[in-house]
Amino acid sequence: MIKLLKFLAKAKKQHFLSVSKEQWDKYSILIRLVMHFNPDYKSCIIFRKRYKALRNIVIVGLKWNGKNVKRRTTGYAKEYLKKRQNKKAICLYCNQKVNNENATTDHIVPISKGGNNCQVNLVVTCFDCNNQRGDMDFHDYLKIKNTDYKNIKFI
Repeated sequence: MIKLLKFLAKAKKQHFLSVSKEQWDKYSILIRLVMHFNPDYKSCIIFRKRYKALRNIVIVGLKWNGKNVKRRTTGYAKEYLKKRQNKKAICLYCNQKVNNENATTDHIVPISKGGNNCQVNLVVTCFDCNNQRGDMDFHDYLKIKNTDYKNIKFI
């Protein structure tokens, strides 16, 4: 555990920092405290059940790049739809079907609040929901738009 906390405190190169769900459940207070004092990362909590080879992880920090983060996420939504050709793709917020015409990429932690363009911070949504959300908190907007998430404490 000490090695993990030292790594989180001194990490500088990764786009995001993550811990396993088990570590998060045991040491969440310590991890939050350490992330708060790492100036290279924006402290955040994003629960991801799956991300490529990693499973059941909690993203605890996104690389802080200052105000000049390049917004190059246009291809992400189309790549996502291409990978899911045989499966139905729906908007996370409104459950509307997403296709090439209305698919956009939304940031879980907005760029204006210190988020970045790494894949763990991106979700595919419909154009209308992305515009309506603006820089509102992800969890708050999800609970407003999708009734399935109203009573869930952590998403």
